Amino acid sequence: MFDSIFSFREKRMIQRIFASAKGIFSPPAGGTSFLKRLICATVVIAELIGALFFNMPQTPRGQRINLDEWTLSWSDEFDGDSLDTTKWNNPYDNVARRGGFWDKDQVFVENGVLKIRTEYKENEQFGSGWYTGAIETKGLFEQKYGYFECRCICPGGIGLWAAFWTLGDGMFAPPDGSAADGCEIDMFESGFFKDKKKHDAVNQATGFDGYGEGSSGVVLGHYSGKDIFNEYNTFGLEWNENEIIFYINGIETDRLSGEWVPHVKQYLLLSVEVAGKTEEIGVGGQPVPFVDESNNINDNDMSIFPLDFVVDYVRAYQRTQDIEV
Repeated sequence: MFDSIFSFREKRMIQRIFASAKGIFSPPAGGTSFLKRLICATVVIAELIGALFFNMPQTPRGQRINLDEWTLSWSDEFDGDSLDTTKWNNPYDNVARRGGFWDKDQVFVENGVLKIRTEYKENEQFGSGWYTGAIETKGLFEQKYGYFECRCICPGGIGLWAAFWTLGDGMFAPPDGSAADGCEIDMFESGFFKDKKKHDAVNQATGFDGYGEGSSGVVLGHYSGKDIFNEYNTFGLEWNENEIIFYINGIETDRLSGEWVPHVKQYLLLSVEVAGKTEEIGVGGQPVPFVDESNNINDNDMSIFPLDFVVDYVRAYQRTQDIEV
């Protein structure tokens, strides 16, 4: 009954509330005082209740990633003056995507950072509309297990979300009931600019077996970064044979195991999307994007455009002890 009433995210928060309450009466080895435990638990429980009943974001409170245990296996610091095509594919050219278009010309490198630019364009190949972009490492860099991290500033506008994610080819295979043959893992999605409660929060999520009937997915939660539309934050994923563990600014937010863990190489993606949906006009007609009226990019002050998703680096690591000599 517990499983049928509550979502995964709600069940996780309830478990944390009970764990925090139990911690008040179970002193750790360090001998923390009862008063200090009571104050800390009260703060955590209050935040969890806010998340459970009022959809408030949670603060990352887990372990800190120790990069001394890891060896860099791949990176792009975006130090040149153009996108490194030995590391990234930029394959999307006027592709209708949700409420806008993905266009390769919207992705560029300058002043030591990658920028994915969103702006309104007229008289383009597929007409006027909102143009943004996406890049991926498919066929150039793919890795099984490791730690993956992006340092970035999210685009601060209504109806926009940036993302750092990973995909495996098995996501598009017939459903088999697990992520073992590949999945989608979202290290972050930033879609709450207009939400006063979750303004600086991001989604962290995963799913397997495609995007239609038979697929499975879960949003682990909404977790707070630090002024994500103006300052750099890091978003990371630790992935091993047993778990996938999510991080913000080096602090764990949540983790999953079992059927949610892929066991094949996956590739990385950076993208920006305009909220909305793509519909086909006529039978076999041209896909046309329509913006989301409830999260409408046109509600922004137009003076903020063009608006950039700014990426300082993307890095991938392997655990040092797992590297074959």
